[in-house]
Amino acid sequence: MKRCKASHVRTKVTTIKGERVLLRPLQESDLEESLRVWTPELRHMYGGSLIAAAGPIEARRQGRRAWFERVQRGAEGHCFAIEADGRYIGHVHIDAIDEQSQSGRYRVGIDNPEYWGKGYGTEAGRLMLRYAFETLGLHRVSLRVAAYNARAIRCYEKCGFRHEGIERDSFFVDGKWHDDVLMAILREEWEEINRAPADDSGVRIRACTVADYDQVTALWRAAGLGPRPSDNRDEIAKKLRRDPDLFLVACDGPRIIGSVLGGWDGRRCWVYRMAVHPDYQRQGIGRALMTELEARFRAKGALAINLIFNANNAQARSFYRGLGYEDRENAVVVGKSLALKGVNESEG
Repeated sequence: MKRCKASHVRTKVTTIKGERVLLRPLQESDLEESLRVWTPELRHMYGGSLIAAAGPIEARRQGRRAWFERVQRGAEGHCFAIEADGRYIGHVHIDAIDEQSQSGRYRVGIDNPEYWGKGYGTEAGRLMLRYAFETLGLHRVSLRVAAYNARAIRCYEKCGFRHEGIERDSFFVDGKWHDDVLMAILREEWEEINRAPADDSGVRIRACTVADYDQVTALWRAAGLGPRPSDNRDEIAKKLRRDPDLFLVACDGPRIIGSVLGGWDGRRCWVYRMAVHPDYQRQGIGRALMTELEARFRAKGALAINLIFNANNAQARSFYRGLGYEDRENAVVVGKSLALKGVNESEG
């Protein structure tokens, strides 16, 4: 059986905000918090002993310190701390990434028992799977979990993982052998769970991924929108790390025929790069993209949306007014490029 090779490439961890949890880089202060909330039951959830003595606190602190240093080196793959109510409550990973098979392994731990069984692990899992499929461009994410860990298995099922088998007598702890449950989810299964329903024409709307880059930029060229120098692959990947759920594409089968890019800073929403291929215009695709984007903005608690387009673009003005957008009186748009002249100049 082919084994995934662990990825030891240092990765820049972004932040991903959900409704109740924030996925963010691990911090020094998280180490002491993880030691404070440690329980034998938590160790048992990870496949350890439920009855063995905890051991000296300093030895456990050194173990957590070594783990933290591996995270900082990138030896733990894509690792995020899970924060809720302003507190560290656990961690989540995508690691053991195999670039050839586009696969990775999922690991999660809710360390604080106050947050067990309340949906925090499920929300963190869904956010991390979105990151895995829409930002990292993976095809398959797998996991293994102790068969006795029923709470974790229910969480994984809610995230969309499917059972693939049992590894019998996989580990020995507390005087007996235990099985591991093997589970996985494929990219198309994730998309099926999260995509907007197809309309009568069969067009579907889903989040964009880095793998869509060539099709999306070809669409922008066809629609007369560039791409601009700031639309290179690295910049698009950066955008997807920042707002992986707000860059949407409309698909007719495998073909990308429309796009819209949303931005959210925690207070205001912005709309960019709204485009529909000329062969598909005036068929309601732009309206469907905007409707889905607005729904995602509302889910984040947004109260208003702003967008910018060329004042001479009468077609765009008519389109947005038809969706309920109004001109802002006394509004002036200004911009300043932060790029070096002639190097990755931005559109502002």
